[in-house]
Amino acid sequence: MFNAIPNYNIMMPNLPAYWSLGNRHWVSNFGGNIQHNIYPSGYSPLTYALAQGIGNPNHISQWNPMLIGLNLGQGMMTDPALIAAGNQSAYNWGLSLGLSGRLSSLLSNLSGIEAQISNVLKSDKLDESQKQRLQDVLDEIKALKERVVEMAKGQPKLEDVEAIQGEVLDLTKKASEVAQEIIEEIKETQESENTEETEDSEDVEDSEDPDSTTSEAKKDKKERELAYAMEKVCDRIEKSVRGVGTNYDDDENGIKNILTDEIDKDNVLELFEAWDRTYKGKGSYSGGDDDYGLIGTLMNDCEAGQKEEIAMLLINALEDKAHELGIDVSKEVAAAKVASHGDWHVFTFGITTRNDDKICKAVNALYEKVKAGAESIEAKKEEKADKAAADKKAKAEAKKAEAKKKEAEKVAQKKTQFRDDMREILGDENAEISDKVEFENNKFVIRIKGKNYYGKDYLELAKALEKAGYEPAKYLKKEKVGAAA
Repeated sequence: MFNAIPNYNIMMPNLPAYWSLGNRHWVSNFGGNIQHNIYPSGYSPLTYALAQGIGNPNHISQWNPMLIGLNLGQGMMTDPALIAAGNQSAYNWGLSLGLSGRLSSLLSNLSGIEAQISNVLKSDKLDESQKQRLQDVLDEIKALKERVVEMAKGQPKLEDVEAIQGEVLDLTKKASEVAQEIIEEIKETQESENTEETEDSEDVEDSEDPDSTTSEAKKDKKERELAYAMEKVCDRIEKSVRGVGTNYDDDENGIKNILTDEIDKDNVLELFEAWDRTYKGKGSYSGGDDDYGLIGTLMNDCEAGQKEEIAMLLINALEDKAHELGIDVSKEVAAAKVASHGDWHVFTFGITTRNDDKICKAVNALYEKVKAGAESIEAKKEEKADKAAADKKAKAEAKKAEAKKKEAEKVAQKKTQFRDDMREILGDENAEISDKVEFENNKFVIRIKGKNYYGKDYLELAKALEKAGYEPAKYLKKEKVGAAA
């Protein structure tokens, strides 16, 4: 593939002719003799360049790749000094690339932090103090970012890049610390707001307990529905006894069937009350005298054995209700049963009947006893519920008072720390907090010329004032603020 022409001592080739061949010409030294060689034609320049690397140990392809761009026309393949210069140039160029990479990375980091803080500043959860502190950090980032950009435009020294890299790291740490502080403050504020909301809701519950209100509403609705249902039953009973004759058990609207199907311990008291509300005193349903109410009307319209059946339906329901409530009505029940079973009267016309008055009085006495007992139990339940509500309110008020006490102690502690820091920083053991400085939402705030300045402690508030062009001690010390603010 390749042509080699040996070079003997007595014969020298036309070297300029060989050199004019460029990469196609190469020199070797085999067996102690110099050979001038020619690569065959027809190959690409890249192939010749690579072939030079194979045949010539001093070729550029065997050198430090960082030597790209170095002037190769100065005989570097044979000059050791030039080789050293090339290595130094390569080192400098590599260092320059490294520093540029560092600055680019710092710039990228600062831009990322800048974007994050800018987005956070848009949040409506931040108060003015938190916005102010984030804005201060953002201003520092922008200023440092401009310095990095300017440094990248020139030829920065290693120590300068390392110094500004340290500043970036410090500022990044500061931004992280400020962000963490603000997160904790927001969390603390939310917890405080939740506590206040809980206390407010407890106050509302004390005045109008939602559970109690709901329970009362359900109870009222149930009572209304029961009253309505019993009024409809009373209408059916009234219709069955209206006029001449009585529908006792002809169909579902007969007196016996109505009481059997509709009345039990859960509604018997309301049945008596519904009749009194609707019909007692508004018509004659007991032979011209309706003082006995429902039982009087029923006894007046029923015949012989029917009276006992109807009376016993009501007696049994009332007795069951008394048993459920734990009320002793054994005496009243016995009297009502005896009255409904006996005492036949014989009239001159040969008609026998029971004594209606005794039945009516005994059943009504039983009814009144059960009703009074139920009302007493209900009153006790309401009293107990009222006491429970009062206890709950007292407990809530005590809890609220304790929370306020703790909050006051916390505020006092922060104010004391603020004063002590001020005295230490100013070197004034007698300095006191200015009357113009307020503590709001876990922050100290002072208003100067229509603008509020915030700080979580004395140092931060002082920095905010100093940045705004004020002398902190002039506005924060009690004895001087009156003359300056």
